Amino acid sequence: MKQQALNYWASLKEQEQRLLMVAAGVFVVFVLIMGIIKPLNQAVADAEKAVQRQQELKSYVEQSVGKLKAAGSSARAASGNLSQLVNRSRGRYGIRISQMQPSNDSLRVNIENVEFNKLMGWLDELTNQHGVTIANLDVSQGDETGYVRVSRLVIEQ
Repeated sequence: MKQQALNYWASLKEQEQRLLMVAAGVFVVFVLIMGIIKPLNQAVADAEKAVQRQQELKSYVEQSVGKLKAAGSSARAASGNLSQLVNRSRGRYGIRISQMQPSNDSLRVNIENVEFNKLMGWLDELTNQHGVTIANLDVSQGDETGYVRVSRLVIEQ
């Protein structure tokens, strides 16, 4: 095979040999550009776009965290004792607590039968207005339609 290629090369005129060498050089340059350089440039451009998106996301998250910390610290400062807060706020929603167990920075609450929408309104007020966190919530179907039992609600400050 090699000998056939050499014989073919020797049978070509000098002009044809030069033309084939130039074509081979152009082909090699084309392969380098299209196969290596262009994909690398595209990868670099994609990476720069990804870095820009990540920087924008980081900036947005930092702003959001700052806002949440500012809102949470003012709400927590005003909330006082967790047991007192729960007792004050539950009356507006007609919630009867069957058991309440305070511990360090949390409060475990059991509720026998409560309307689901009232429970959600109460929890929304506790989290958004008073800055507490719902650490755990176990809910099961109540006796009537639209009512639930809360076997465990753990609220943290």
